Amino acid sequence: MEQPSFDKLRKTAEGFRSLLNTQYHIIIGRKGKSVELTIEFKPIDFHHLMGLGKLKDLRIATQNRESVFSGILNGTITYPSICRSRYIKQIENRFAPLTHMEQIFNDNKLIFRYNKKKNQSSLIESDYLLSTPFAGNDVYIFIEEKETAGLFFCRSFFPKEKKDYTVGQPQFTLLFKEKITVSTGEKIIQYDRLTPKRHI
Repeated sequence: MEQPSFDKLRKTAEGFRSLLNTQYHIIIGRKGKSVELTIEFKPIDFHHLMGLGKLKDLRIATQNRESVFSGILNGTITYPSICRSRYIKQIENRFAPLTHMEQIFNDNKLIFRYNKKKNQSSLIESDYLLSTPFAGNDVYIFIEEKETAGLFFCRSFFPKEKKDYTVGQPQFTLLFKEKITVSTGEKIIQYDRLTPKRHI
């Protein structure tokens, strides 16, 4: 039986909060050319990734995104309160993977250049698409470049349903990935195909 203090929405926000002090620096290659991406996470990103804008019959859909994130973490906005929306089922499949967003990024090795023209029925604006298996299904993370060249944020996020968003999108080869703790500068290399292996 769940404890009264447990709130699914807050747990998901706490999972995302663990990434606010993290960046991923990634180098990908295709046809002899390489691209460097640095992905960062901000409190305002949670609102869109959780799909709270879909709850159009609640004030939370249009509230200040950073204040909504704070309200979820301090318990003033709760899972039961958003369940009053008739649209809640549209975002239910995001809770578990978004709670484990850090694990999904740690595991990710599949990156595609995203061309919106290949998915004309979708409104998603994005530069790259990450696809990662999670709990028996693929999860899509769409990332878009910020005004600062080479710096990216998560534009959209959801588990795969019927549509495969990777079809027709050019796949890149992951060459290098490191996880950076922003406050300390500590770097952990998670994947490296660029450094020649030493033979002992």
